[in-house]
Amino acid sequence: MRRLRFWFAVAAVVGFFLGAPLAGHASAQSFADVRPGDPYYSAVEALATSGVVTGYPDGTFHPYATVTRAQFALMTATMLQLPADGIAPFTDVSSTDWFGPAVAALYQAGIVQGSANDLFVPGADIARQQAASLLVRAETYRLTQQPQEGVSVELDPSQVGTWLQGFRDRSAISEGHTSAVAEAYRLGIISGYDDGRFYPFLTLTRAQAAVMLYAALSQPLIPRVAPPAALPAEPGYPTARVGSRGPLVAWLEDKLTKLSYQPGEIDGVFDGRTSEAVMAFEKVQGLSRNGIATGQVWSAATGASAPAPRLSAAGKRVEIDLTRQVLMLISDGQVVKTLPIASGRNGLETPIGTYWIYSKLPYWRTSTLGQLYKPAYFYNGYAVHGAYSVPPSPASHGCVRVTLTSMDALYPQLTYGMRVDLYY
Repeated sequence: MRRLRFWFAVAAVVGFFLGAPLAGHASAQSFADVRPGDPYYSAVEALATSGVVTGYPDGTFHPYATVTRAQFALMTATMLQLPADGIAPFTDVSSTDWFGPAVAALYQAGIVQGSANDLFVPGADIARQQAASLLVRAETYRLTQQPQEGVSVELDPSQVGTWLQGFRDRSAISEGHTSAVAEAYRLGIISGYDDGRFYPFLTLTRAQAAVMLYAALSQPLIPRVAPPAALPAEPGYPTARVGSRGPLVAWLEDKLTKLSYQPGEIDGVFDGRTSEAVMAFEKVQGLSRNGIATGQVWSAATGASAPAPRLSAAGKRVEIDLTRQVLMLISDGQVVKTLPIASGRNGLETPIGTYWIYSKLPYWRTSTLGQLYKPAYFYNGYAVHGAYSVPPSPASHGCVRVTLTSMDALYPQLTYGMRVDLYY
């Protein structure tokens, strides 16, 4: 592997691999969660030995943690040994940012691009197709500096479809990335999953980043000789529901978590909490409320943003949107938790207005209208409480129902005097 100069020094000062701090440079063998049998072991070992990657203070690497655009930019610039000159014309990148010089250098080399709004969006997760495009441009630059006999980045446009025909989900690759993904596959920089899919919009993981960077920028390329065997193209991703498993579920769990929904552990298992989070997402997005990840959910999730509060007020508070049937926990104008609810049914509507939490009970309470789990009262006898049944539409006697699991987590956050706004 080539010796790293300027950007190695930057990475050492920042002290992280893709955002993970660790004093000094560790060998990959010291990572408790990276073992010789892992498919990414060789790449992580090589990059760690050269000081390009490090791990966490506890000696782990977290191979399945996600990677941001800023983190991937720094690693790419480090491995290319780009000179620290020029500026980046992005309004969200400063020369004083830890990633600023790297982004500027990549921009000057024609390797990174921003959005139509002059933004680089450094904190956003980098998708697999975005990483492929960036690395193909990086490879083009590298080959101009260090030509490799018989290798060029010049895929005939007419051959793009042929090189993508081994991915069942090739139709999901964005138009602006299709050529780069095809080229990256031909050059041996990327591969698909065992199920024959590429999953272009899935967030790149730390292990995947190491493998791609190692293949693209640390050793001679070994282009594939022939295109892959053709697989039937899928019109969309399969529906996921309770019991489903796999990388697509893990991506959805991660995405929902970052958007303030509460799917529980990001483990690639579609369980009841995942379904509950999908339900809340569907309500906010105006989709069918069934807690099942259909094609509409996959499509909406790729470009979705976190819910925004309707009202403006400082501090911690709650907004309950009775039209969309969701509860939003808000801290200084940012939604930090979004839960599906069931409010009062026809004739027993939940009151609207601004109220405050005035009483709480940390146990089941049996009232004349039923059982309330850990109720937090905001007006007369109306409360936010847990319930066994939380259907997708209004169904209560006027209270705001959430699931028992959600109420366990929400109860300590509903403090005395907390403002509660309810509206349609």
